[in-house]
Amino acid sequence: DGTNVTVAVLDTGVNPNHADLSGRVLSGWNTVSNNTDSADINNHGTFVAGVIAAKANNFTGGASVAPGAKILPIRITNDSAGWAYFSDMAEGITWAADHGARVANLSYGGAAGSATVANAASYMMGKGGVVMVAAGNDNTNYGYTNHASLYVAGATTSSEAKASYSSFGNFVDISAPGSGIYTTSRSGGYSAVSGTSFASPNAAAVAALVMSANPAL
Repeated sequence: DGTNVTVAVLDTGVNPNHADLSGRVLSGWNTVSNNTDSADINNHGTFVAGVIAAKANNFTGGASVAPGAKILPIRITNDSAGWAYFSDMAEGITWAADHGARVANLSYGGAAGSATVANAASYMMGKGGVVMVAAGNDNTNYGYTNHASLYVAGATTSSEAKASYSSFGNFVDISAPGSGIYTTSRSGGYSAVSGTSFASPNAAAVAALVMSANPAL
């Protein structure tokens, strides 16, 4: 169930007080301010965290893929719209690798084409970690280089077809459910969300399951 695996959520922050996430969220970091302020300023990060590690069997909300995992929130933006620089993403990946994360999720379009991000992911891979990145929502083949250190996730629908919005191409490594995903929201409630931003944490959570079952991998 993901027990003993820490998954870093590089995003807009996470609400650690959500009933379905409480006790799952560790003390995190803000790569923009260089402090511990990892509160969610947008909603996106709490959406992503719930896909990975919302509690299961608690008669509340939904269940995640890896309910036994811990979330390490790393806020990579101070912009309420959620925009972030590749440099802050890369710093977040390095920080995650140095602070016990085995998996890092980066649900940001464009990150899959960044050499800066890929170099940081290579560092994390060297420490036994995996970095999962969203493919993007433009239904486009961006022509990015396929970086060995990045696992790029496209999105599928409930019928196992490619989601109409999901970008594609040789840079994409894996696909996962990304449409109508029920998850936690910053307000303390729940939302159904769609995008490769939510396919990526589904895949990241599966990586956590694998690592939980066989920590030596």
